[in-house]
Amino acid sequence: MTDRLAIPLGPDRVLWVFAVDLPETGARHLLQAGLDKALGVTPVDTTKVELIDSEAFVEYGLARYLAEGQGMDEAGLAPDTARLDALRGPVLLVHRAALPQGLGAPGHLSPQAPLRLIGRYSELPPPPPMAMTGYDAAADTIVVPGKKAPSEAAMSGRVAMVVLILLAIFVTLFVWGAG
Repeated sequence: MTDRLAIPLGPDRVLWVFAVDLPETGARHLLQAGLDKALGVTPVDTTKVELIDSEAFVEYGLARYLAEGQGMDEAGLAPDTARLDALRGPVLLVHRAALPQGLGAPGHLSPQAPLRLIGRYSELPPPPPMAMTGYDAAADTIVVPGKKAPSEAAMSGRVAMVVLILLAIFVTLFVWGAG
């Protein structure tokens, strides 16, 4: 029997990986009939538990699958990568969502044979929040921080410049046409 394993509270995804010391048919029977007893907790939502054949990940790597396919933190997987990739036979992935959620009190897993704990892994931490651009609904425009709209004086100067250029062209044409 493995020591009791705390079931953390909170929104983070946690995943326990167990080697199942049974042939695949026995592992499937355990999943359908005796998982509550083997995990030492009841009830277990078996729709949130995955029984996989580690042999299918020999080339790809089980650790890589847990990182890329399950979203687990690579840094947390790194110490167990060789052990995860060396597993053969049925492997049970137990998501925290499969376990009972206490009313504010953390629960515990007490896994027993034929389950053998390989590790507990957490999802990647979420990226830090990014500064959002503002939205001016009245003007129906997106306001980008750091870039302000030109002032009225600047716009007046631009209009005056265009008028002066057109006036210069008109005077040039007038002088050329008179000569």
